[in-house]
Amino acid sequence: MTVLGVGHGTAAAVESGPTVCAYYADQAGFEGEDLVEAIAIGMAESDCRPDATHRDASGQLDQGIFQLGALDGEINPCYMNPACNAQRALERFQAQGDSWLPAWKASYGHDRYVAAMDEARAAAAPYLEPSIGRIGVLQGSALSVKEGTLWAGWTTQYGGGVAKFEIEGDRIGILTTAGELLVKDGTLYEGWVPQIGGVADFHLAGDRIGVLRRDRTLAVKDGDLYAHWTEQIGDVTDFAMTPTRIGVVTTAGLATVKEGDLYAGWVNQLPGVMGIGLAGDRLAVLRTDRSLAVKQGTLYAGWTEQANDVRDFDLTQTRIGVVTTGGLATVKEGALDAPWINQFSGAADLELSGNRIAVVGTDSGAWVKEGTLYADWTPQTSGVSFMDVTHRR
Repeated sequence: MTVLGVGHGTAAAVESGPTVCAYYADQAGFEGEDLVEAIAIGMAESDCRPDATHRDASGQLDQGIFQLGALDGEINPCYMNPACNAQRALERFQAQGDSWLPAWKASYGHDRYVAAMDEARAAAAPYLEPSIGRIGVLQGSALSVKEGTLWAGWTTQYGGGVAKFEIEGDRIGILTTAGELLVKDGTLYEGWVPQIGGVADFHLAGDRIGVLRRDRTLAVKDGDLYAHWTEQIGDVTDFAMTPTRIGVVTTAGLATVKEGDLYAGWVNQLPGVMGIGLAGDRLAVLRTDRSLAVKQGTLYAGWTEQANDVRDFDLTQTRIGVVTTGGLATVKEGALDAPWINQFSGAADLELSGNRIAVVGTDSGAWVKEGTLYADWTPQTSGVSFMDVTHRR
């Protein structure tokens, strides 16, 4: 296992506007009112455009969403890379005593900054909602979960007989080695609620619980833990869910997806598929030849090829991560054609959630980083076969 010290990549341009600054400022670690101010600064400086440039009166070239000055008067390492740009802005903000002055004296408190505050507060709102953030690990067949920071203590959830688990918001689900699905909702100390038996796989997404039975039929419920099941489709080998989409791979290798309620119709996507992933309006398929393709938008959008020799993958609305057949974990952020930033060698599994990346190494060690793609790794524990994470705010 080797933790890679990643260098600065050059990210593809993304859309401009306050939501761009909100996402990357939150990823970097701005919180509370500082996050609102960071968005307003970005709007005043660049309209939150990753490709923005401006040469000031002294001849210094300022670049990116926070208009960082290039030390050598040329392109700086964070130009066109909003994640890096936001991280450096946070470092400068903190170095100034959690102040925007003097580095951003041309914008802080001025008319454009003041005019952007309402938009900035609206863009920051989703990131100001509390989220505890959890990390779960399967050691042998026992499940332990921590919540809060990366250094929090572990709480045993199930002492043995766990084949798989998943964390989603305040819910934790486990599949026992006997094929029974149990779910808890709330604190780590809530009791388990039995759901259904004869299960081969399951997923949680918002208020949805989906189960792939051992007979390859798929059923989903939407609501509380006592909601009724709705049958979906048979001959399923893999599936994924969001609160609004369900995607499956059939035994014939066909990827098909529905959008809307549990009774919506299926829209065929691609043949020759072995794995499927969903996140927001993104849809990913892992083909039988180990190539990964992703589309974003409607179910009828075009595909963008991503990587070959893929063993495992995960995605969020803003990140895509893969583990290659050679054990390299690499992640891209932003547009679908953004470059890959290598993260970790000797990886067996990778999970993404918000600004967290989790990796289980081939040595069964568990590692998590929080923040940008350039953040440091924090070791978690050893003897791990699987890990899942949710991010915190």
